[in-house]
Formats: sequence, C-alpha cells, structure tokens
Amino acid sequence: MSKIFNFSVISILLVTCGPLCLRGEGIWGRLANPGFENQPMKSAFFFTGNWKNGIQYYEYFPGDNTGLYTIHPADARHLSWSEDEANCEFAVNTMINAGINVVNMSCWGPRGQDNWAWWAPMQTSSWSHDELFEAALDKDILIVPYLETAAATPNSPEYSFMNCFPGEPENPAPAFVAIMEDLIDRYLLDQFNAPWPAKWAQMYDRNGQKRYVFSLIHVASTQSGVTDQLFAEGFDHLADKIFQDTGVLVGFTLDVTPHLFPVSGQFRASPFTTGPLLAQQESILAIQCFIPEIGLGMNDDDYILNWKQQFSSAWIHTGIPFIQDIAPGYDAHIVFPNSVIYGNNTNWRNSTSELVGKLLSQGITLNAWNGYTEGYAGVPTLEFGDSTFNWASGLFRNYQVKSLHTLPGRVEAEDWANMSGVLTEANADGCDGLDVGWLDDGDWIDYTINAPEAGQYFVDIRIARLAGESQGEGQLKVGDNTLTTFQVPGTGGWQNWRTIHTTAILPAGEQTIRLFIANGNWNINWLDFKRDSVKSYHVIPGRIEAEDYADMYGVKSDNSTEPGSEVNVGNFDDNDWIEYAIDVQQEGSYDVLLRVALDNSFAKGGGELHADDDFLCSFNVPGSGGWKTWQTINTQVNLSAGRHKLRLLVSKGPWNLNWLEFVKKPVSVEHPAVTSNTPPKAYRLYANYPNPFNPATTIHFDLPQAGDVSLKVYDIQGRQVADLADGYYPAGEYRVSWNTQGLGSGIYYYHLAAAGYTAVGKAVVVK
Repeated sequence: MSKIFNFSVISILLVTCGPLCLRGEGIWGRLANPGFENQPMKSAFFFTGNWKNGIQYYEYFPGDNTGLYTIHPADARHLSWSEDEANCEFAVNTMINAGINVVNMSCWGPRGQDNWAWWAPMQTSSWSHDELFEAALDKDILIVPYLETAAATPNSPEYSFMNCFPGEPENPAPAFVAIMEDLIDRYLLDQFNAPWPAKWAQMYDRNGQKRYVFSLIHVASTQSGVTDQLFAEGFDHLADKIFQDTGVLVGFTLDVTPHLFPVSGQFRASPFTTGPLLAQQESILAIQCFIPEIGLGMNDDDYILNWKQQFSSAWIHTGIPFIQDIAPGYDAHIVFPNSVIYGNNTNWRNSTSELVGKLLSQGITLNAWNGYTEGYAGVPTLEFGDSTFNWASGLFRNYQVKSLHTLPGRVEAEDWANMSGVLTEANADGCDGLDVGWLDDGDWIDYTINAPEAGQYFVDIRIARLAGESQGEGQLKVGDNTLTTFQVPGTGGWQNWRTIHTTAILPAGEQTIRLFIANGNWNINWLDFKRDSVKSYHVIPGRIEAEDYADMYGVKSDNSTEPGSEVNVGNFDDNDWIEYAIDVQQEGSYDVLLRVALDNSFAKGGGELHADDDFLCSFNVPGSGGWKTWQTINTQVNLSAGRHKLRLLVSKGPWNLNWLEFVKKPVSVEHPAVTSNTPPKAYRLYANYPNPFNPATTIHFDLPQAGDVSLKVYDIQGRQVADLADGYYPAGEYRVSWNTQGLGSGIYYYHLAAAGYTAVGKAVVVK
C-alpha cells in the first residue's frame, strides 16, 4: 500500500511506537513503589474471604456439581482465610515464591458494613480486604484493587460504571467515584492504618508521574451518544475528580471488552479508533485484560489462542503498555450450565508460554475467573495439584520483556522486533487484528525467531494486493544471506487475502530473520513456518470444520450461531476457493454433507469439489432463510485412498459454509440374512458380535414389517463414522458387517431407526 495518504486515513492508523517509550522519570506502565521501581507487573488475581458461620460458599447452582467448586480463600484446602494466621502467611508467601509482585484484590462494595454474601464472599466482605492488606505487611508484594464495572452477581452491592460513564466532565461516573474514594479513605487516608498505603501498588504514567492503581474489569458504556473521544477523555475526568476530592493521584489499568462478547455495553473501546485516544490520556496506565477469551463461547484452544494473539497485538500497537493475560483456561460447567471448556491441557500451557515470549508486553497477569481456575491464583489446588501452579510460576520467575518467535509456528506481521518504513492497520481477515501495509521498495521488518533444528521450513505468507499491477516481491534474509525470494500476485484489493507459499532453509538457534520488500505496494498479515508442507490431514470418512482449511482465497471467518459450532466461513464470491488436506482411509463412494446458509434474497449459490485438480462433482445451494439459518445439503463423490488436496470452488456466490462431512456409502446387506418363512414378531436390535473386536463385527436386527431403515455408527463425541443401512427393506432378519479399518480404538455407538422404533448398542474396538 502506497504511503501517499490523506488525513482521513491517518486518523485510523495506530500509534506505532512501542510501550517502552521513556517518559519523565520512569517507564510508562512499570511499578513505581519504593523497592519495585521499573519492575514489570507480575500479578495474580486472588480471592480473599471468610467462611461464614460454617456455610460453604460457591453453591450458586446447588446440586450434583457442588463438589466440583474450588473453595479457595487461600490454598484450596478449605481453610478459613481470616481465622488462621498461618493460612494467611501460606497464601501470600506462596505467591511471592511463585514470582508474583502484585496481588489483585477483587472488591465489590462499600466498607462500613459487612457486605458478606455466600455467593461471592471474597469480593463482598470488606473485612477480607482489610485482612489481605494486613497479611501483605512486611512482605515483598503489592496490592491493586480490582473493580467490576457492573456487579454481575444478583443481590450484590449495586453500583455501575457502565451506566454512568463517561457522564459529565465535572461529575463522571458518580456512583463509581464513590466506590473508589471509599477505598482511598480506607487504605490510603485512614490514620489508624498508617502502614497500609505502602502496599497499594503505584505505576508510572506516560509522563513519569506515580499514580495509585485501580484496575477496572469489563470497561464499556451503556450511555447513548458516547464517542471514542468522550470515552477516552472520561478516565482523565475520573482521575481529576478523585484528585480534587481526596488529593490522591490515581490511574487505571483497563480490561477492554471485545466487540464479539455477549455482555452489556453499547459502547466498547476499539484498539483501532479508541486506542490512539486512550494512549493520550495521562490516567491510562496499561491495558490489563481480565480473561478476554471466555466470551467467545468456544472450545477450540487453537482458535482462541490465535484470536488472543491478534487481540493483544492490536492493543500493543496503540502504544499503551499491555499486561498480558495468562489465564490457564476455563471450565464453565462448574459455575454455569453450559459447555465452554478449554485450556486445562499441555497444549494451552505451552502455547501461552510461547505467546508470552513473542509479544512485547509490559507484564503478565494470571487473572483466574470461575470454575477450576479459581485455585490457580498462585497456589496449588486439590483438583489439579501443582501442574498449573508450577507452569505459571515458571512464567512469573523467568518473565522478561522480549519478542521471540519459536518455530514452527505463526508470526503475526505486526509482532516485529524492529522495522523500517511500514505501518499497521485494522484488517478484515478474521478476528480483531492488524496487518502491516504501506510497504514500499526497500522497507523491511525484522523478527527474532528460534529454530530448534536446522533444515527446510515451509513458509505460508498471508498477503493482499490490488489487481492489475505488476507483481510485488519479497525476500526472507538472515544477515546477508537471502533464504528465499517470493512473488506477490494481485488479489483484488487491499483486504482480499490470499496465502502464498515458499520454502527457506534455516540454521538452528535464535536469529533475526528479515522480511525485505524488494517490490512493494502490498499488505501482509502473517507468516507461518512449518516443518511439513501440511500441518495436519483430515481423516475421511469424517467431518471437516469449514475454518480448518490449509489454504483459501477470498473467504472470511465469522462466529457461528449454531450450537456445537464456533466458526463458519463465508462472504463467498464467484471463483473464491478453500483447500483442505484430506487422508482417505478407504477407496469408494461417499455421501458429502455440506452445512450451508444463504439469504432468500439470492436465488441460489453453487460450488464444485475437486481432488488434486480433478473434478469430482458440482452442487447447488438453495436459500435457507438467512445468513445464519443453516441447512444440510448433500452430494456424492468417488475418492481413492490416500492423501489428497481437496478444493471447494465457489461457482456462484454468495453463501456461507459451516462444515463438510464425508460418509462412506452403505455396505451391501444380505436380506434376509437368516432364511425364515415367518417374519420376526417385533423390532429388535441385538448386541454386535464379537465385542470387543478388531477389525470387524456383525450387527444383527429384526424387522417385523417392511419400511425405511437407518443404521448409523457414532463415536463418543457424537460424530458419525459409518452409515451401515439407509433405505427401504422388506420384513426379515438382517446381519450387517462393520469393518473399522481407519478408526481408532475406543467405544462406538450404533443406532437403529425403523418405523418409529429406535435402539442403541455399544461396540468396543480394541487395536
């Protein structure tokens, strides 16, 4: 993209100086207390609290799942925080030993009365907050009050930031100001608690001034007419009001609410439009997200982590110090009756560790929230032992501000170590994120990478460029050595994204790889380094989620509204395409089910399937009633065994796609398999034999009368893996052979449906 632009374009660009800019005495976003000067914040959310008359708390949904709750005021052993001094010592000392220098104190209500409530005792009891300040005395740790902008629990002490912010400059968010001033009176200005002010964390603002920190959860506004400028300036008005009333200079770390989240708030801060304005406010100390991914409502760890990197990178590029969230995941079924579960696994922990290394953030925070994460705030738990505690402790103890990308893996274009001549912008290629543009001849971008082993890497590069011009050109270099030169074709627009491919031979170890722009006027979103040309193959028969493609041209991802599915792809135009790497287990004929949606304002859509450039079939997509009103259509293909490149070509757009499923055509059935002059007296499904088995078994069923019959097999996750009978059958006894070649060991369920009769059997495959 050329650097010839006007002021309307400049207004949407993000500030590209990093958050490490020196201002005044200190570093913006670093701690400022004596003994902690210029340390990055390494914090953990910690719920202090009481038992109350022996009543166990966290019984928001009493019943069978009550025993799942992590009762965690201190060490997850159900000890009383406030009645046992040794318990207080243990909790604070454990966090310090883990490398934490700030504990985030959750607070919901005014002092002067005990607001204790059994559903949230740690947040609503003012005495618990006093005890935390007292326990931290003479300890090498600080405290930050963490305030929810709208109390989420029914009947909790009511106050709302969202409903009254930004308000008027001279009277901003009065109910919320009262809460903050109450805490200031209690912990900074109370002469009877003289040691406590030293424990309240301070941070340097953009001008090098020290400010006492308030952390705000879920910042947004429900007021009408709020603009980016009014919202941003409201925080300085808040700080000015508090200073006028108390003489205390305060600042804020903000948990910005993504626009995708199903929470209240008509106005939500955007890194692209609000971010540059927030960066100008003296009271803004950092962006410190609480747990930004839970609102996505997804169970896909890799998708969430990818979104999290894009979300974080966008805010980092505003220039505001960013404190990176390392929450270990979420198990919503423990607290809420839904199925959002992610992150309690090695992949999540390893990927989060890599994310900490590759982003130029000013600190890290383990802000656990609900479910099993409650007990991860710096101490081991009964449920999960020391695994997550040890992992988080390693991050805290070894944290340093750096940007190192470990290969294989994806490098977001904006997560550079250094650059010359380029700018960032918001992109339309999936989730909240940035791309890098304004690439002119001779510009360059440096990335610090670590290649664990030397050798050839396959590099996918996500690019966009206007059509009708000469090709762009780029190079990847290490020092003076040019690793590869690649061409950048036109894609039809600055936000029409396409993935191109090249290879590079890299030496082992840490090194700086330079993306050099030999011929410019193109945009880049990311580079993906792989040791194999394909990350993974989709096993056929089986289902392929639409977004799990190896490559594509012209399509976009969106949140799906269909239960059990998180993402769909769409915005199809004629000649757009998606490619999937498939591994066909058995040669033969397959039914292909496609989950599609098309608004009725369009007559119909269409598509084709190709395997290794050979035409397989074409299909039509009828109107379904809306872009998120899903229907299943079907077609048939013949596939040879082995690995293939499957391409879905859009012959007529627009329409949306949620998933594709390949089902092996039914095996032939002998009927009747048992000769008898008399039909069976009743419908019956018999246990398969043998069971357990490998690789084949026989399923036996009786039909007392002719009719349509369906016999399908599902894995334990509910995915169909075989279609053994589907059609009209005369009355009789039937035996169907099922061969499990290509399937793994485990439990499978076979389901018979005939004339209103249904039955299910369980088969066990042992290999």
